[in-house]
Amino acid sequence: MNFTFLPVEVKFYDYFKQASEMLVEGATALQNMLDHMDQAEELAMRISEIEHKGDSVVHEVTNLLPRTLITPIDPEDIQRLVKTVDDAMDAVNATAQRLLIYKVKKPTPTAQTLARLIVECAKELRLAFGALSDKKQYFKVREHIVRINTLENEGDIAYYAGLKELVADKDEIFNFIRWKEIYELLESTTDRIEDTGDVIQKVIIGNA
Repeated sequence: MNFTFLPVEVKFYDYFKQASEMLVEGATALQNMLDHMDQAEELAMRISEIEHKGDSVVHEVTNLLPRTLITPIDPEDIQRLVKTVDDAMDAVNATAQRLLIYKVKKPTPTAQTLARLIVECAKELRLAFGALSDKKQYFKVREHIVRINTLENEGDIAYYAGLKELVADKDEIFNFIRWKEIYELLESTTDRIEDTGDVIQKVIIGNA
């Protein structure tokens, strides 16, 4: 098997875009799932398929990095970028599976709000990645990162409000357990997207 080094590889930006596009697709499917629980199994299957495709992007990047002599940005940052996006997609998939396992028939407003915020975060991330390869567009990238941070804060507020509602009705122990877990997964998704934004911010500072 021949092994060749690539002097300069710029496809990493394409992989970032692919990963973020799949996250948008997966997050949108999750939002649709919470809005149309009668289609839960079909949408959960679609989310699982997207998650598997996301794994393939991580593998591609992992295989490409050791063969690239000069990377457009720090190799560790490249690895972290695809990993944090993949972690967010994993959380989306885990949420969908929990909705099936716990046989959720009717979503809570908190879950729907968090899902909507995830979709918005994912779209902002996609826009940030779309401009990342051009230093002249760094100001736009920063705007998208700021927006992600704002959305993540909104997610925290919705998450804690949802927990308070669950505690107020804690006599329904099964309901408390399942929704607490689902809320945590949803909130962790916005955290992972914010983590990606933090790495992007580091990249911008290091390459400006």
